[in-house]
Amino acid sequence: MKSRIRFLLVGFYNLFGPLHVKEGALHHGGGHINPLSYFYLAHSLLDADFEDIKLTFDKKQKTSVFLLFLLYPLILLGSFVINRKEVRKYKTIDAHNKNYLYEMNSIGCLTGRTIIVSARKV
Repeated sequence: MKSRIRFLLVGFYNLFGPLHVKEGALHHGGGHINPLSYFYLAHSLLDADFEDIKLTFDKKQKTSVFLLFLLYPLILLGSFVINRKEVRKYKTIDAHNKNYLYEMNSIGCLTGRTIIVSARKV
């Protein structure tokens, strides 16, 4: 939740702020790899013939739990409206990707400090 709100407000995810230009020593993401969302990571793994994609979390962030308490009804309503349009108008949500999309708004994904994705190569 913290990262999503930060992105909404300033355009950068939590732990991924602006980078200096042409100053290699200052280019870092706080030790993190990249701010890729779970859906796109799962999609890329599936495209690369991985299977058994599992999503877990290291621990809940207290700040994110509080923010979720305040914003969860809005998240559910927004997800319902937007996903319905994606299904009906754009046909971008189907049986193959629906579960990964819905996991993005799971309580664990919204409150977890770090998401951990595992998969098995076919």
